[in-house]
Amino acid sequence: MECTEVYAREGTCRPSSYGTTKLSRIWVLKTSGQWLQCQYPDLGSKCVKVFAPPPTNLPYPAVQ
Repeated sequence: MECTEVYAREGTCRPSSYGTTKLSRIWVLKTSGQWLQCQYPDLGSKCVKVFAPPPTNLPYPAVQ
């Protein structure tokens, strides 16, 4: 599934288009009890903490 916002709510998620449609995406990952927004689905990519104060919480999207 893919969601249009960090907090999944009814109507904001749909079947994944990853691999079939190129979109600007960010990935939400949880590691060591912290939620991160990452450029790719791995911790080696550019990641920021979801709950950090602005502007340090601005994600690094990538067209994928």
